[in-house]
Amino acid sequence: MPRFVPMPRSPLPARPRLADHVSPRRHRARNEDFWVLHDEHSGAAYKLGTREWSLIEHADGTRDIEGIIAAAARDGTYARAPTLHEFLEALHEADLLSDGVASVVAHVEPSRSLPLDPLPNFRLACDGSGGCCRLYSTIMFRPLEQAVSRSLLPHVFDAGNHPERAFAPLSGSTPCGATSVGFVDGRCAYLGSERRCGLHAAGGSRGKPLGCRTFPAVFVDDGQAVRVTPAVECACVLASVRMPHEGEPLVAEHATTTNELDEGVHIARLPDMILVTAKRYCTRRDLVAWSRVVALSPPPIDTVGVFIALAAEVEAWGLDTQAAERALSAPRPADPDAMRSSLFTLVERARRRMNIDATWRSDSDLARRAVRWIHDAATALVEDPAALPAILAAPAFAIDSVSEAFYLRAGAYGHQFVLGDAPLSLALRDRAARLVLARALPLVVHSDERASEAVLRYPLALVEATLRGHGLLSRDGLL
Repeated sequence: MPRFVPMPRSPLPARPRLADHVSPRRHRARNEDFWVLHDEHSGAAYKLGTREWSLIEHADGTRDIEGIIAAAARDGTYARAPTLHEFLEALHEADLLSDGVASVVAHVEPSRSLPLDPLPNFRLACDGSGGCCRLYSTIMFRPLEQAVSRSLLPHVFDAGNHPERAFAPLSGSTPCGATSVGFVDGRCAYLGSERRCGLHAAGGSRGKPLGCRTFPAVFVDDGQAVRVTPAVECACVLASVRMPHEGEPLVAEHATTTNELDEGVHIARLPDMILVTAKRYCTRRDLVAWSRVVALSPPPIDTVGVFIALAAEVEAWGLDTQAAERALSAPRPADPDAMRSSLFTLVERARRRMNIDATWRSDSDLARRAVRWIHDAATALVEDPAALPAILAAPAFAIDSVSEAFYLRAGAYGHQFVLGDAPLSLALRDRAARLVLARALPLVVHSDERASEAVLRYPLALVEATLRGHGLLSRDGLL
């Protein structure tokens, strides 16, 4: 029986289901099969045995306790009412349950076609090393994609005959049309032993779900066009910067408008007014002009200093393009004390995540190791008074200025710095701290790990993916 943190709750729901902020996932690690309930509100994770999951998966909001028992028995899992009641009470005390079927409010936005505006002169050359397949906690499959995967590789988790053994709802326990596949030692169950996608090998690129086919593209509607840029969360992105004429475009070359995209592609839509400081808004049109100036300027040598300068100019002048040009030509020094403050909170989040991961992740799990590396790097920058100033003063030849400059270019062009809830000025300062963290990462990673892990060729990508994918950021998306 899992251990839950009790808290005062209302009576047990009459027709219980997992709450929408809970994501269930199947895992195989340490030669053990189990399920993990990820609480997106608290960041906690709760480990369940397969028997407990076979009970809770029938708690879909339409059944009372007796109905859950009957439905589970039909599938070969038996329980007594007092035992199930006690188990559900533990889940409820941990704030993991809701009552009844989730209400779905249909919202259909009017159809409109916008031009696609991909980042100029970028093509993605995937090295097929499977880094992204080993780092994220959710890999989404739509119903047809799930059926294709089960047909191509029916013996993975025996999903060919029993899809429920491999797939779970993206959130909650009510079927919602999309599912996520299970994991083996933290990697997608369809990733082969040689770190190659089994679905791609068996069925070509169309054998993979849409999210895998479009990763790492980010689509953002800015009112004039849909900007398409890569998220710098994959080593292949930064390797591709060095190979501008190789690889594939982020969207098919024949696709010029949003009408030509798969309907499942998620397009983030910017609001009409953009929060640029704690007290100032600017128009979306101003952001479009500002982002082009920043993204299409010559690559800076001191990207950390440019982020700091851009933040200062935004605080003083908003999204003035001349102010942005001044910042790009005159980097400003970072304040080590201010940077340590944000890194200190990251240390606390990473330590908490490490303690949770240790209860169920295997030692070989890339996500577990990446969180530890980030914790150790942030700790060194916070606790060693000389570490942060030394990294900020490092000579140009010791810095991956190409990757850092691209990080600024892609983030600005794709409006990625305003996708969170934080003002743009704070997001810019936050990105400067992330660059410093990435510079420190190789200092705390053992040489054997650096030699064996392709994802460590470009620490910045690993930092970005781990921060976003494993609950290491604040609610507004900052360190």
